Amino acid sequence: MLVPEATAAAALLAEPAPPEIIAPPQYSVAWVILAVLCLLVITALIVGTLKITRAIEKRIAYRARPSDVDALKAEFLRAVNDIADRHEAGDLEARAGHHELTGVMRRFVRRTTGHDVTSQDMATLTADPRTRDVGTLIADLYEPDFALASGAVLTDSVRRAREVIRGWS
Repeated sequence: MLVPEATAAAALLAEPAPPEIIAPPQYSVAWVILAVLCLLVITALIVGTLKITRAIEKRIAYRARPSDVDALKAEFLRAVNDIADRHEAGDLEARAGHHELTGVMRRFVRRTTGHDVTSQDMATLTADPRTRDVGTLIADLYEPDFALASGAVLTDSVRRAREVIRGWS
């Protein structure tokens, strides 16, 4: 005789399941909200990172900018280089070049120290420790500047002027 439990198990195994269509599970609105929040957080992180790094770069750029004295040095080095370039091109004679170089060096001292040395004599320029190097250079420039004939070469005078300007503190 058949056991009632065995017959029920045999009946379940023997008959196929009735065909049914199972609907897919519905997604919750919470997933869409979570995705939008993730995109907002990622966008905020990117924008925040860019703003912070740009602020840091701007601070570094302002810190690394040249001082006023360095800017003046660059300006007067360009003026000295212009004299040398015009002399090499043949547009400027050595005597006129020495005269311009004297003027450039006097203006350099006036702009960097604030003292008007355009009409000071050599003794005054060389007596002041701040202007001693410029005074020595100008004293050496006077000979080719005012002599009828001179053996001084303008390229040497330009080189010395550049050294004085670069060494200025």
